[in-house]
Amino acid sequence: MSIGPLVSLAGGYIESLFANSLSGASAASTPSTAQDTNRLSPFAQVLSSLQQLQQSNPSQYQQVTQQISGSLQTAAQSATASGNTSLANELNKLSTDFSSASTSGQLPNVQDLAQAVGRGYHHHHSGDLASVANNSQSPLSIIDTTLSNAGIQTS
Repeated sequence: MSIGPLVSLAGGYIESLFANSLSGASAASTPSTAQDTNRLSPFAQVLSSLQQLQQSNPSQYQQVTQQISGSLQTAAQSATASGNTSLANELNKLSTDFSSASTSGQLPNVQDLAQAVGRGYHHHHSGDLASVANNSQSPLSIIDTTLSNAGIQTS
């Protein structure tokens, strides 16, 4: 699988997330540490899963992206109710992006997704999707849970 075309869509955002996903291995890495650097960031895992679904099963992609949109909208309402307008705005933007992806059949706005997932990722340096997606209102958690519920694995 190639994510090359996706890199051109979001430019520096994706490249910086991939760079941040590396475990910090240096050129003098041991073989086991070098293998760790081949792991994809949580963002790349989600994006790769979405791209695979988009290409292999467009009708399921449409359903899943609409479900993600609804889940993000619900989380945005909860964030608004708890006074977190910044998170609510981010979740609403992503909800709109996924809704558009559902109707167009295209990937959601990769730049918005990278920014939202990237902010959550920088707080957890393990690179483990489960540790990053530990907040029920985090965009990554919402997207990962919805994909998992649809039988789509992101790791």
